Amino acid sequence: MGKYRFGAAAWFLAAICLAGIPGCSGTKIVPGMTELIDNFQDRAQRATVLGKYAAPGIVPEELAVCEIMSKPVITKTEVKEGTTYYTLESHVEKCEQSPAAVGTTRIFAIGWKDGKIEKFVWGGPKGGKVEY
Repeated sequence: MGKYRFGAAAWFLAAICLAGIPGCSGTKIVPGMTELIDNFQDRAQRATVLGKYAAPGIVPEELAVCEIMSKPVITKTEVKEGTTYYTLESHVEKCEQSPAAVGTTRIFAIGWKDGKIEKFVWGGPKGGKVEY
């Protein structure tokens, strides 16, 4: 019976750690990334936050083309050479300049270092190519 209790306790602790309790989770999301995710849906708010954290030329203009995109979901986090990369997916909901983009899911990675965006990488749309 004691063996069962230890096994249950171990599973419970593992579940808590996987749920992201501070101290158990992996890489924390930097505050600027959280701010970007929270303001991503509206093009103007997205541009304001990107301008706050990225130097000109880092983030491609295409990210500002579509008016409404869904709140991005982080699908992967990794640290390379001191830069934390978040891979995200966001669904295009409204894009007057490119109607073909509506309904696609955009994949991209944003690299953060010292509280600033230092790298942006397009992963393209899921399931095909869309031109702006």
